[in-house]
Amino acid sequence: MVIDSVDSLLTALRRLQILGPQQVDEIARELAPRYQDPFELSEYLIEIAWLTAHQRRLLFEGRWNELAVGPYQILDRLGEGGVSEVFKAWDTVRGRDVALKVLRRRLAGRPDAVQQLRREQQAVVRLVHPNIIKTYDADQVDGLHYFAMECVEGMDLHQYVQRYGPAPVEQACDYVRQTAQGLQHAHQAGLVHRDVKPANLFLLNPPLPDGEGPVRSRPAEPVVKILDWGLARLRPASGEATDATAQEIDAEKGLLIGTADYIAPEQARDPTLVDIRADIYSLGCVFYYLLTGRPPFAGPSLMQKLLQHQEEPPPSARALRPDVGDELNVVLLRMMAKQPEERFQIPLLAAAALRRFCSGAAVGLTGLAGAVGAAFRPSSSASLLRPTSGANLPRPGSSANLSRQEAKSHDYPPLNR
Repeated sequence: MVIDSVDSLLTALRRLQILGPQQVDEIARELAPRYQDPFELSEYLIEIAWLTAHQRRLLFEGRWNELAVGPYQILDRLGEGGVSEVFKAWDTVRGRDVALKVLRRRLAGRPDAVQQLRREQQAVVRLVHPNIIKTYDADQVDGLHYFAMECVEGMDLHQYVQRYGPAPVEQACDYVRQTAQGLQHAHQAGLVHRDVKPANLFLLNPPLPDGEGPVRSRPAEPVVKILDWGLARLRPASGEATDATAQEIDAEKGLLIGTADYIAPEQARDPTLVDIRADIYSLGCVFYYLLTGRPPFAGPSLMQKLLQHQEEPPPSARALRPDVGDELNVVLLRMMAKQPEERFQIPLLAAAALRRFCSGAAVGLTGLAGAVGAAFRPSSSASLLRPTSGANLPRPGSSANLSRQEAKSHDYPPLNR
């Protein structure tokens, strides 16, 4: 069905249940008589947050099968990886926003791609910790594998440093300390992440310069959440290695698993034999990046970077950051020791060593959040109204009035068709 009229747009909204029936009735009664162009009408629905730009694009391009995955309405596209895409979605069963990770449709028939997503599903469902993204649901529908995670707002640490520069020392220490706490929880669940890097560490409530972000009387404390467990290795208990585990190990022999800028020396040699100390090395490289704005080794090629991780001594951050004290530099260098036995042996020890270098307020508040299992909800100035039933049907407020006067006086920007 091609959307070429206001009536066809209303028919699509009803059929696809993007809006509740009473909402569509209200649009038909109040707006349809005043709009000749369905695109202009959809533009107004975006303005009042009854439709998203991503939904509008899929509607008008006829890609209706991409508007929902199982019980989740797709709202926006957040990002992508090698085998999957991540969307902001609305859980129509539980009534909440989620981040939905979906296997790419073109890869649904590839066993290796399916296995990678399943591995991440198996990893994340084991993990419930304030410094790890929470997973709600994992399933498949029509051969499409997906899992739903908590939806958070902020930016990853790579984006943060690229935008605002190296972090203040106390902040960098606290971000690394929080990450170490999350890795400790994963370690106790038998997991090694194997791809700890700034882009996989998401920062909620990032401290922003004055004039950026919402104005709050008391800014929320920054919280780090570990993302993307697609390369995680589950350590089987002694004597419990399965045929599937053996097949995965054989498949990974000779492969580079991880990211060259942050990979531990032993992981580059054999990714199947690493333990949590490889994640501690990678976290040390992240620490260096937060303090200096660059990865520790700057080889021009992947192979040269791998050799530098293997052979060159870990660089001192003090050369670029004189405000990094000797004692803190020792902590950083120990995290990045070439030999696993020379590093902190578990992430908790690294977190304990960093605690006294963090600001007291940050440690106290984020520690409290961890203790009570605080839930972090997305902060957004535009609340997305979703279909409901009966008396709870959302209606526009005074700033989103569907009256005829509002519809007539609305000043539209130029439309790109």
